[in-house]
Formats: sequence, C-alpha cells, structure tokens
Amino acid sequence: MNDTEEILWRLCQEHYTHGRHHETLRATTTNILLVIAGGIVAIIAHDQQPTLRQLPLTLFMVVLGLVGALFTAKYHERFDMNMQRARGYRDALETLLPATNIKKIKTAADAISEKKHRFLFGLRLYRFWIALHLLVAALGLLLTLQIVWSVS
Repeated sequence: MNDTEEILWRLCQEHYTHGRHHETLRATTTNILLVIAGGIVAIIAHDQQPTLRQLPLTLFMVVLGLVGALFTAKYHERFDMNMQRARGYRDALETLLPATNIKKIKTAADAISEKKHRFLFGLRLYRFWIALHLLVAALGLLLTLQIVWSVS
C-alpha cells in the first residue's frame, strides 16, 4: 500500500471509530436517562395517592424525555457525519484501487440484506431511539395531567 492509500484507509478507519463512539455515547445516555425515568416512576408509584409534591418529578420527566430525544438526534447527526466522511475516504480509496470492487461488494451485500428483510431494511433505527425518549416525555406528561386532575 502506498502512502496515499494508507492515509485514506486510516482516515476511513478514524471516522468509523468516531461513528461507533457516538453510538456508544447514545446508548450510555439513553441508559442513564431511562434509569432516572424509572426511578421517578418508582417514587411516584410508591405514593398511593398522587400529590402536588410529585409535580416537579413528572415535569422533570417530560424535560428528561425531550432532552434525551434531542441528544439522540444529535448523536445520530454526528454518527451520520462520520459515516459520510468514511464513505468519502473509502470511495477515494476505491478510485485508487479499482480492482478491490468495494462498492460492488457493498451494493451486493445491501441487496441481499434488503431482500431478506424487506420490511425492516428501510426502517431507520435512530428513529426508534428518539421515539423511546419521546415516550418517556409522554409518560411524564400523562403523570403530570393525572396529578393535576386528581388534585383539582
């Protein structure tokens, strides 16, 4: 491998690594926020009767869910940016090494996967992660409404 090929390969690897790092951060952030949300639900469920004292917890849960959705979206944006850069370096590398058929191999593998998993192939995973956080926010909102209605 000549110097140009080596540089392109290392840059490609660097961005794949950064992309994986952002996915790890997303998973860690999601886990922490879900544990906090679970703790809030446990505290609220422990009290037999909804009270106004619980209102800050439920409102915090709404904010927690919205912040989690925003973090997840941002982590995906960073992941996508790194993957776009890695693809650019990979494409440049293939230009220098056309015999490697990198794009052809990828396209064939994607076609097999898409055929095998027709319904799932087009679904974007990051949207599920965002939806999970929005569900936490919705649960917080429902609990807030329950408290407000029961105290009124």
